[in-house]
Parts: sequence; C-alpha cells; structure tokens
Amino acid sequence: MQLYCPNCQAAFSGATRCPRCDGRLFTPDEPVETPAAVPDPAPDRFVRPSPAARIGVGTVLALGLYLGLRKVLVAAVLATTPDPAAWWLSPEGLVAVFGAQAVAALFGALIAGAGRSRGFPLGFAVGGLCGMLFLAAEVVGGTPATALVLYLHPPTLALAGGLAAVVGGRVWPAVPDLDLRPATPKRASSIQLAVDKPSAAVRPTRWLRLLAGAAIMVAGVTLADTARLKAQKASGGMLRVESVMQGRFLSWQIATFAVLLGGVTAAAGTGAGFRHGIFAGVLAGAGVIGVTALRGESPPALDYWLGKMSMAGLSPLDPGPMCAIVTGVLLAAVIGGWLGAQIFLPLAPEYMRSRRFRMGD
Repeated sequence: MQLYCPNCQAAFSGATRCPRCDGRLFTPDEPVETPAAVPDPAPDRFVRPSPAARIGVGTVLALGLYLGLRKVLVAAVLATTPDPAAWWLSPEGLVAVFGAQAVAALFGALIAGAGRSRGFPLGFAVGGLCGMLFLAAEVVGGTPATALVLYLHPPTLALAGGLAAVVGGRVWPAVPDLDLRPATPKRASSIQLAVDKPSAAVRPTRWLRLLAGAAIMVAGVTLADTARLKAQKASGGMLRVESVMQGRFLSWQIATFAVLLGGVTAAAGTGAGFRHGIFAGVLAGAGVIGVTALRGESPPALDYWLGKMSMAGLSPLDPGPMCAIVTGVLLAAVIGGWLGAQIFLPLAPEYMRSRRFRMGD
C-alpha cells in the first residue's frame, strides 16, 4: 500500500517513514497534523462610536428635533390662538412644551442606545443632559426659577431616556462579533477546492413594494388639500388658516410627508434604498402628472411648489413645471427610500426566522 509524505509531496510503498526526509507517511484519507493558517484580520466595516460620541450625537439630535417641534408649535399657536403670549403660560402651553421636550429627549436616547446591548447608561446620560439644557433655556427665557416642575423635568427625562435606550438596543440589537477560525481539512477533502470567492449578494427589486410606495406618493400629493380641509372641519375651528398661501403651504407639507412615507414603504426591508426610491419617485412623478392632466388643474400643493420655483401662473403640463414637479417628487422619494432602507433592514429568510430554527432543531 502506498503512503503519502506531505513534506515531499510524494507517495512511497513498503515504508512508514519517508526515505527522503524521514517524516511520517500518511494514507490519502488520513488528516495531516498541520497548524491552521491564521488569516489576515478582516477590515472592520462597522463604525463603532465611543459612548461619549453616542451621547453627543443623541443630544444633538434631540436638541434639533426639539427646535423643529417648537417651530411647529409656534406656527400652530399663531394660527389658532388670539393671545399667543398668554397661551404659552397656560397649563396647555406648559404641557405642549414639556411634551415636545420629552419626545425629543426620548428620540435622542433611542438613537444613542441603538446597536448596544447595554444602552441604559447612554440613554440616562442623554436624557439628563437634555433635561438640564432645557431647564437652563427655560430659566434664561424668563420662566420663574421657583417653579418646581422645572427641576423635576431633568431626572424624569433621564429615567425615560434610559428606558428608551434599552428599547433602541432591543429593536436594533448589537452586531455580533464572530471569531470563526478556519478548520483543518483532510488532504483529500473537497474544502481544499473552495478557492473561489463568493459572489456579492444581489438585492432584487421588490416591484410590489415599489408600486405600493408610488401609489402612496400619488395619493398623498393629489389628496393633500382634501385631507387638510377635512382635518380643519373635524377640529371644530381649532385648525384654521389665515390666507390661501398658508393653506397651500400646509397642503404642501402633507404632500411632502406622504412622498417620504411612500419612499420608506417602497424601500423598507429591501437593502437597496436609493434604487427603490428612484424607481418609485419616477413612477410617482409620472402618476402626479397624469392625474393633473386628467383633472385639468394642479393640486394646491403643486401650486405652492411651483410658486417657490418661480413658475407661478404657468400650466403644470408645460415642460418646465413638469420637470420641477417630477424632480421634487423624485428627491423626496430618494430621501424616503434611503431612510426606509436604513431603519428597516433586510430580514433573514423565512425558514431562518422559524421557532424550530432558532432553537437549533
């Protein structure tokens, strides 16, 4: 029987030691005791921010969101309240301000705790820091420093921020660190033949999601003014506008939100947000132009957009306004598609999400 020498790469018969190197001879199917080659460390593809960076980013995002919510509250108060100064000092005004601060702090803590298995200290720090900054801003703004509710706000936001960070870590869990060392195969194993690199995963285009997102965009743009009018009637006079331009502005905001929502819907769980956002935006832009041509007039949301593009008074079916409409819808759709792909990541195959697979059965 012929035996194999791994050092000399030759076979010999009638001997247990190699005549050339005096090494041990093996059968073709016998494993060779050679140490596994240690591969070069793979490049770290994931950014791992430090806790201080997470706290800083979460605090900045919380403050930015609060400023945006405060602007919306100011606009709503000016549009619906005869005496805005008195309303801000009323219980309703305090509840609105503290509610906006709580929502902003919870959002920042949620982002800070995303991707961390133990995010409570990060969320606690973000909530407490935001609470102290809000307290300082209220005192500087003229709020009486003797109000007890001001000093209860920072610890409340700190505890709520810690819980929000825990929720963020459960919804978006930390990426596992896997240290898989290559096995030492037999000399005759087929693993030795696996030298080709695997091809990159291809993200298919989800056409049903894409069409659903485009439908949401078209419906949102064309029905934004109708939704605004129904909301005003249902509010019993609390929601009202002072001018036609203000009404068009609100309709444009509703339409923009609908286009963003359509982009998120088209790209959620696909892993290809820009592609789905572009496709859905092009289809939605064509659909908006088609609906406008059928109705013979442009919706108020488009009138506001064309006015801001210095195209007021032109027909929406002219080349210039058509390009402006499609471009606006496309840009918002791409942003929504990117956001949907970042928030809603692709899921594992269905068989890997079953209970039996998770239990190792």
